[in-house]
Amino acid sequence: FVVGSVVLYFTSLLLPNREMVKEPVEEYFVEAKIESSSSLVGKTVEEAGLRNLMDLFLVEIVRGDRLIAPVSHSRVLQAGDKLLFSGNVKKIQVLNQFPGLTLFAQKTGLHTQELTEVVIKQDSTLVGHTLKNTGFRAKFDAAVVAIRRENDQVSGRLGEVSLRAGDILLLSTGEDFASRSNLRKNFFILSGVTPDNMISGWREKLVVFGFIAMIVASVITGKSLFDLSLFLFAALLFTGCISVNEVKRQFPMGIWVIVVSALCLANAMQFVGLDAQVAQFAASTLVGHGPIWILLGVMVMTIGITELLTNNAAAALMFPIAYSLAHGMGIDPFPIIVAVCFGASCSFISPFGYQTNLMVYNTGIYRLQDFAKVGSLITLAFVLVCAIMIPFIYPF
Repeated sequence: FVVGSVVLYFTSLLLPNREMVKEPVEEYFVEAKIESSSSLVGKTVEEAGLRNLMDLFLVEIVRGDRLIAPVSHSRVLQAGDKLLFSGNVKKIQVLNQFPGLTLFAQKTGLHTQELTEVVIKQDSTLVGHTLKNTGFRAKFDAAVVAIRRENDQVSGRLGEVSLRAGDILLLSTGEDFASRSNLRKNFFILSGVTPDNMISGWREKLVVFGFIAMIVASVITGKSLFDLSLFLFAALLFTGCISVNEVKRQFPMGIWVIVVSALCLANAMQFVGLDAQVAQFAASTLVGHGPIWILLGVMVMTIGITELLTNNAAAALMFPIAYSLAHGMGIDPFPIIVAVCFGASCSFISPFGYQTNLMVYNTGIYRLQDFAKVGSLITLAFVLVCAIMIPFIYPF
């Protein structure tokens, strides 16, 4: 912590000082359609009063397959035109004062009085697809009011914009939105979602004392915590302390699949003798080198994996390899396994390595090279400290 804080202080001086400039392309991208019954039809942009809106700027007009940009004050509006605005989304309600001007989300029957802000995850099923072909409303019980993409301009119809990881969506949500089990798989929720229900009264006491009773029963009877936790889970489910929907939303299915797959891979390696071959290869290749080089090699490999996958996946995949290498060299495997754990948590080089990185990447107006430049130096310090401290605390 101390070394990392010092290194971060000096490396932060390498970051560019980008001021938050209020430009339309850096703000939310909103679409509104002119209905055939609108009084705006036949008027110019200036006559319709769309030129001098507060904190909203008319960027483009989509007319059929034609994109009109920039939009002049004398451009005549037609029925079916899609008007694309950019600016402060808090002022979006001002568009409702124009009769016959319908927002993109309002076409789905949802209102825009209460909005929810979300960030698209890197592994979301939405990445690379458009709102039009994803069935967004049916999948999430929500409609997109606006899109914001840092350091890049969104153009064209809102429903035909190819979504990217890190895009910030402003959603108009339905009553079933908060209970959907696929939210955490696709989004980071920034604001506006109704929090989970808090339990109270006798149910609260049941949870607390049930957890304590589970631990005491394990100590007294010798039963495994897993078996006893199943009984507690059944009791909480039966008494209404938790619901099936909450279990579906919270259950870490991805982690379970990764860990189980890694364990199966480890068993397969042992069954076919691959772990013994890895150990033999390590013993013959690394002869003459000290255990510290094994620790460094394993840690660097784990860091490379965790930048591409999750920390859980990196640890699960590298564990059998680290264990085999340690046994091949005839050293205590525990320090090497500790190096895997630390390496799996060392995710500083890429903004997509961890969810907090992605949040900072958007709000700080950073670029990939900023993360790579600063993160590489912090990772180097991290590895050096681990290489010194792990053998000191857990000798080979």
